[in-house]
Amino acid sequence: DVVLDCSDNSATRFALNRLCHALQKPLVSGAAVRWDGQITVFDGGPAGPCYRCVYDEDGEEALSCSENGVIAPLVGIIGSMQALEAIKLLCGVGEALSGRLLILDALRMQWRELRLRPDPSCPVCGGR
Repeated sequence: DVVLDCSDNSATRFALNRLCHALQKPLVSGAAVRWDGQITVFDGGPAGPCYRCVYDEDGEEALSCSENGVIAPLVGIIGSMQALEAIKLLCGVGEALSGRLLILDALRMQWRELRLRPDPSCPVCGGR
């Protein structure tokens, strides 16, 4: 019913995105590396982007925590937020992070929110 991406490599993230889009399942995406974390929901809605809309598959390999390290509590923070988003989606309550990316700078304990838009030339969802 909901897929949580807790992987540490781009190939898996792009594969999960394609699968979730094909099956019309929401994807709760979380990532953590060094002192930085991020979380969003790609729900497949008509106005929202998919993972490929936001991240270029042909670009540089994303940083991985296995190669660059990660501060352990950060993984707990992002993982807990992913679990919370999954519960909200499954229960149909609250406002999901669809179309919004939360970025945590754990050194400053500051959150930023970015609005995400579909890419009309996306090869996965076609920008909806």
